[in-house]
Amino acid sequence: MRGDLLIADLLISPGPGEWRAAWVEAGEPAELYIERGDTRPPGSIHLGRVVRLVPGLDAALVDIGDERPGFLPLRDAPEAKLEEGGRVLVQVRRETWQDKAPRLTGKIAAQDLPALAERAARLDPPAQLFPATGFAAALALRLPGTPERIIADETAILAELRAAFRDAAIVQQNPADWPLDLDAAFDLAIAPSLALPSGGVVHFAETRAATLIDVDTGTPETGTAERAALAANRAAAVLIARHLRLRNIGGPVVVDFVGLDRRDQRERLRAAFEAALLADPAKPQLLGWTRLGHLELVRPRRGRSLADALLEPSSTTRHPVALAHEALRLVLREARANPAANWRLTVASDIEMALRGPVAPALRALETRLGRRIAIDAAPGRAGFDIRPI
Repeated sequence: MRGDLLIADLLISPGPGEWRAAWVEAGEPAELYIERGDTRPPGSIHLGRVVRLVPGLDAALVDIGDERPGFLPLRDAPEAKLEEGGRVLVQVRRETWQDKAPRLTGKIAAQDLPALAERAARLDPPAQLFPATGFAAALALRLPGTPERIIADETAILAELRAAFRDAAIVQQNPADWPLDLDAAFDLAIAPSLALPSGGVVHFAETRAATLIDVDTGTPETGTAERAALAANRAAAVLIARHLRLRNIGGPVVVDFVGLDRRDQRERLRAAFEAALLADPAKPQLLGWTRLGHLELVRPRRGRSLADALLEPSSTTRHPVALAHEALRLVLREARANPAANWRLTVASDIEMALRGPVAPALRALETRLGRRIAIDAAPGRAGFDIRPI
């Protein structure tokens, strides 16, 4: 933590084609966000077109402009009969996650639904009806509440922020004066292992089926094994509860705490973990101990996890799209210090594919903003990227 202990509700750092944000409580990041406009946020409302009816799944596939058609269970469909090629008004219940399509519902909770339906009648699908287009409006849907204050590190986005957050105090501030280091916060939130104050370690592994968390006491130098286990478990319960929210982990979660032989100790740990989870607005449900001695819980999944946005599936390796955005962010930082230069990015082959594919609009926008050319060179066999003025 740097500078004065400034308690800011929301910190936003916009980069080329990507905004990074932190919801801050008591000077510490409680939730982190990546917004690229590449997925439709939960709660957004769309005019979609029915691509296909799937009787075997009792569902319809609906094009809402996402990379893959959304999944609309017929039990959640509107009362009007669905037909292939037909129009349908839907709301996103769960964001695209890994290779799973967005989950949709036709039972829309919106006070201004008649006005949205009237507007939809004048549009061709797919079309987003709510919120307004833009990163700020999409980010507003992901937040746990309405921020009282927003701090951004660029003046260029202040007008968009004021339109999306009419009741918030919005200011521009140099990141050096922020209450936290945003880069460090993101690095910590995707780290596979975290050290405990007691000397133990907590390991996180997100898989397709569930998130697995293992608690290790390490090698304590003093005290008994039982005391070491109790200390590690107590500290781990607080850390895990915080990181479930920070990483936006959803779905089934299985925690392998350090083994406790006595039932009363396990129940005290369960109660401590349940208390630590109370601050989470997602309201995780603690299910209890398994016969194997693991503690299970379920955290509702609406948006993708931070790992899904930044890492390769079931891996600790950064996704090429994430690395491409990071490279452009660093080019912008270097260009502020050397505005007269053109730039050359030497990148790994998979990053080049991202820069010429899904990240190409961000690359073109950055070149337009700088009024400078950014050359892209692929270097097969290398990892990461290198930035040089030319």
